[in-house]
Amino acid sequence: MKNERGFSFLEGLLSLSLLFLICITLLPFVFSMMNKLSDGKKEMIGYRLLYEYVEQHPISEYPDKENRLSQGIQYELFYEGKAGSRRACFRYEDQQKCVQ
Repeated sequence: MKNERGFSFLEGLLSLSLLFLICITLLPFVFSMMNKLSDGKKEMIGYRLLYEYVEQHPISEYPDKENRLSQGIQYELFYEGKAGSRRACFRYEDQQKCVQ
């Protein structure tokens, strides 16, 4: 449906509506992926800091809680539980993760 001067108005409108449909479909997916990537990065930093904390403070020493700031996020590192079944944990924002 090409006329001598280019594409017709109807073809342009159809192309524009398809472009909007694709953008509306993909943008939420992209934002969701970016949020998951950011959350995963925060968790990875927490596990790295916890590893360093456990290396510096063996479980037999019963250390106090320690706070560390990394990339603008406050992480709280601590041991949890009773003797014999203690777990190393970290807390940031509204998340808490533990390892045995």
